[in-house]
Amino acid sequence: MAELASAEWAAEVAALWADLPDAPGAEGTVSWAVATAPRREVAFHWTYRDGRVVAGGPGSGDSPCLALSVAASDAPELLSGRIEPSVAFMRGRLKASGEGSVLLAFLASTVGEGFERWRSQASAAASSV
Repeated sequence: MAELASAEWAAEVAALWADLPDAPGAEGTVSWAVATAPRREVAFHWTYRDGRVVAGGPGSGDSPCLALSVAASDAPELLSGRIEPSVAFMRGRLKASGEGSVLLAFLASTVGEGFERWRSQASAAASSV
């Protein structure tokens, strides 16, 4: 177990890429960063091919088509399920830049049991959620 928003935590969460649910219509790499300080963040990424997650790892990946970011203070709520990603996005707490179609496919994939399992594992990887 690692401290939330640490490089060790990001590496543990990155290893869970195969547990992310399919996102029909998504194509490309998604980066998820947790901002720990101004101009400092930890990130992990995954890649969709034909809507299926086929790879992932620590860091932002090569040329992500969608970049998601959340403040470290908001990350526990997302990981615990107290706030859904789509609600966090609409409230400006989950920021996104890049391809809107990939964002919509990702957000649609967060409403099922598959995302809930992934979120539970990502939360369990952190000692402070």
